[in-house]
Amino acid sequence: MADDTLVSMDESDVEAAVALISRAMNADEGRWAARTMAFHFGCLRAGLDDGRTYYVCRQGGDIRGLAGLHHVIWGPEDNVWLAWFAVDPDCQGQGLGRRLLASVEKLAAERGYRKLLVETYEHADFDKARRFYTNNGFAEAGRVAGYLPDGSAMVVYTKRVG
Repeated sequence: MADDTLVSMDESDVEAAVALISRAMNADEGRWAARTMAFHFGCLRAGLDDGRTYYVCRQGGDIRGLAGLHHVIWGPEDNVWLAWFAVDPDCQGQGLGRRLLASVEKLAAERGYRKLLVETYEHADFDKARRFYTNNGFAEAGRVAGYLPDGSAMVVYTKRVG
């Protein structure tokens, strides 16, 4: 990919972003992304800050990557969560994910965040994601047993940035 530039996601990007998440993860995650993004853009229209920012990476007009940051208002000021990180399956294995992660880490550090956290799951659909995070400097910070309806645990990873 010639241009891995992350640009702010617009509300008109939601449908394509949800489709990307559904392809890269699974349909359930796509449904959760649709709800989360509808909430986010609804907050923006109402003049409210929900702590989220989303970015997309386009190739030929199509969204090939998605990354976001979510600072929860009740959390420590230097912590931020990676929000909806996904790479088009047709682009996986080409280094795009690493480059997008580096870009979003830089954005986090520029905003004064020092710890990046990410939530994923022990379900087989997320095996590649867990390997990706550990291969890119994240360490497992904890698990929430039985989080998903199938009994899979939530797995939280963390990495220092900045």
